[in-house]
Amino acid sequence: MAFPPDQATLQGMIFHSLYQWASFLALVVSVAAGLWFGRWPERTGAVAMLAAWLATALSLNGTQLWGPQWSVMAVDVLLLAVLLLIALRSDRWWPMWASGFHGLSVVLHLAVIADPKIWARAYFVAGNAFSYLVMAALLVGALGRRRPAPTDAAS
Repeated sequence: MAFPPDQATLQGMIFHSLYQWASFLALVVSVAAGLWFGRWPERTGAVAMLAAWLATALSLNGTQLWGPQWSVMAVDVLLLAVLLLIALRSDRWWPMWASGFHGLSVVLHLAVIADPKIWARAYFVAGNAFSYLVMAALLVGALGRRRPAPTDAAS
């Protein structure tokens, strides 16, 4: 398997190898849970994550071995802004975790800007690890959303 994947076609770029399929499956599960079980914070987060995944796939420079992926960084900064907005406006905990994990992705971009010789594989692996943590936060938030408080009618 060549790294990074070539950009011959969108399908080849997105579903080039097993890790891409696994990442896509994790995204589908977390987004589906957010849309199905969630309320506005989970639904907004799910749509933002799906849009960010597609924008990243379309803007990724698969031939660039060194240095920052500027377009991917822009997508990540926008997703971080959405997650922070959800965290500030909702009463849920998962957006704070997701913002923290995704903030690490943005810091990773900044590290590559500071030292462009960071090995591309390390950039890729760390970015994916943080991405899985963000998806896990959404999944846990959607499946464990707050239940209504019990009423005092029993007393």
